[in-house]
Amino acid sequence: MSRLRGSVTIDDVARHVGVAKGTVSRVLNNYTDISDSTRKRILKAVQDLGYQPSATARNLKRGRQDTLGIIIPVGHGNGADPFLAEFIDGIARALDELGLDLLVTTAHSRDHVIETLKRLIARRKVDGFIVTRTEVDDPRIAYLSEQNFPFVAHGRTGDPSGYAWFDIDNEATFADGVRHLYSLGHERIGFVGGSLDLNFARQRLEGYRQGLDALGVRHDPSLETIQTISEKGGLAGAEALLSQAAPPTAILCATDALAIGVVQLCRKLGLKTGSDVTVIGYDGLPAGEYLDPPLTTYSQSAQEAGGRVARMLIDLLDGKEPQTLQALAKARLIRRASDGAPSMTSDALANVLRDRLNQQPPSGSKGE
Repeated sequence: MSRLRGSVTIDDVARHVGVAKGTVSRVLNNYTDISDSTRKRILKAVQDLGYQPSATARNLKRGRQDTLGIIIPVGHGNGADPFLAEFIDGIARALDELGLDLLVTTAHSRDHVIETLKRLIARRKVDGFIVTRTEVDDPRIAYLSEQNFPFVAHGRTGDPSGYAWFDIDNEATFADGVRHLYSLGHERIGFVGGSLDLNFARQRLEGYRQGLDALGVRHDPSLETIQTISEKGGLAGAEALLSQAAPPTAILCATDALAIGVVQLCRKLGLKTGSDVTVIGYDGLPAGEYLDPPLTTYSQSAQEAGGRVARMLIDLLDGKEPQTLQALAKARLIRRASDGAPSMTSDALANVLRDRLNQQPPSGSKGE
């Protein structure tokens, strides 16, 4: 009776050919000290019998699990972050093409992240990690570097030297956003950002300030608000900015999720987004295209970023030096209908908003 494919062992192949088990093993591992005739007989038997080497045994010999890991820190509003969902999908797609797996888990605190890293490394669950939502001073990167365990970061820390990373030039992007809005005629430009523990949020705020400085526009701290990275956070940020005596006529947001919240409040207040108030996001999420009005955004493809970081980690595992795996890319502006020239001055907008804001219930969201 023939065996099911996959249940044939290396012993079966050896008996079938009439050679030692070690001879079969040497052929399968591409040793060159076996005669061509014996090699051909063994390879034919492997094909005829349907022998498949054990993935577990192969990986143990190579010291590889063919699995990469990512730990999502739950916080900063990240639990429902659509960018991360797209990013992870990009990682998974790239690994699937290479026949590799992705282990995804979450951690609810800094200490829990490190505990999870220690456990997965000790149990040899993964070959390397992808670190995302990097912090200015990131304990994950410090720990993995100390352990000399392979990882690639999506984003940088305050000190980007000595490890592999892929990032977008956040400062240049947000300085460009300010220039773009100013060129449209906006003189009071607001900013809604995320927790400044996150390095990308700090960089985007710095880029916003650099853009104002380059134009000779006075920096007004009242036009900056820091919120949880979510639609609810965006709504709260818009409320904080638009309730001022001199509200901004344009709002630049650190993420699309925040921008969507800003657009929601504008709609509730009866404002026309793109003329009464201009809104620009960042991420290029597909959902932004289907907003009313469609969202103008700076785009970095989350899927492409995930795939690129995954391939960088494979290169690292294959022996490339971390310093050769550092890449800074540019985001591109996708103009839709949520940005345009201002239809009124800040003073005129304040007059329109005075009564409407008083009729709105508080958002209930607090900044970080």
